[in-house]
Amino acid sequence: MEYRDYGVFLDILLNREINPEKFNELYKELLVNYRVIMLQLKAQGPIIRLVPYVEKHHAIYKYRWALTATTFITVFLTGYGLTSSFLSLISQANTTRIIAESILYTATFLLALLAHELGHLFISRGELIEAEGPVLLPAPPIQLGFIGTFGAVIFTKTPPPTKKTLAELGIMGPIMGFIVATIVGLIGVYISPTIPLDVAVEAMASGEIQTLGFSSLMFYLLVNMRRVVDGVLLIHPVLFVAYIVYIVTFINLLPIGQLDGGHVVRSFTRGKIFNAMGLAVPVLLLSLGFILEVFYGIGGIYIGVGIASTILYLVTGRHGHPGSANQYDESHCGWCIILYILLLVLTAPIPIL
Repeated sequence: MEYRDYGVFLDILLNREINPEKFNELYKELLVNYRVIMLQLKAQGPIIRLVPYVEKHHAIYKYRWALTATTFITVFLTGYGLTSSFLSLISQANTTRIIAESILYTATFLLALLAHELGHLFISRGELIEAEGPVLLPAPPIQLGFIGTFGAVIFTKTPPPTKKTLAELGIMGPIMGFIVATIVGLIGVYISPTIPLDVAVEAMASGEIQTLGFSSLMFYLLVNMRRVVDGVLLIHPVLFVAYIVYIVTFINLLPIGQLDGGHVVRSFTRGKIFNAMGLAVPVLLLSLGFILEVFYGIGGIYIGVGIASTILYLVTGRHGHPGSANQYDESHCGWCIILYILLLVLTAPIPIL
């Protein structure tokens, strides 16, 4: 019908929308051959927006090697602290073994994190989504009260062309990280020793060991694959990797902003509904946590996750989610939704009574 040139992008007003097949064909052709991002927006009438793709790196990406090296150090220090305490409990602590098992902890932890991000990159490469990374993010080690890393990230610089691709992009990371964490967990279960019940009770009384305050269904299933009779399973640091990854996976699956769960849920919901869900999640988690804490004294994990989800909402969720490049697209990924629900069930934190 007409076009409007805004300098930094061009809008073409149509009398009817471009069908999905033709849009996908044009989207890929314009991006590959002309380095132009094509969007189809809903307004009073369909609008095709053409935006030049400008190749530039995210600010964090410039420091990826320094961040990676620092993350290796902080995760190793966390592994060193966990391993030295663990081996001391079973009277097998020596410098060589502590260092060797700290390296094993570091390798398995970072492998699970990188598998998650490589899952995203696999979809990105297949669907011509411009992305860079992964970049590992360091955090204080366990000696300073944290776990040595804030995880890893990739930076997508062009939108998924369809809702189906958006869902695939969101779910592939968590499922890959979950699979690797489960393999690591299986190894950890069978290298975790058992100690007599009376020894465990004495160690708990002295504060040398602590019980887990909560678990997840998948971690519970993992641990119960090892039959323990008249004793207590002492969790090896490698098994603890699976425990942590499951928690992080659950938080990442929350339907908030640009989290992976946000990608999946946004693929089958409209913008206003999705924004309302993102706001409701922290409220529900915090409310559940306070109720369980007041009446049963077991709500700490939900309060913690609620606080984390509140921060994530303020950082990424309050600005909403743009969805796919084609706002008229109605494609769906059924298996993505099924896996999403399954992962939520398997990784949701459950208080241990």
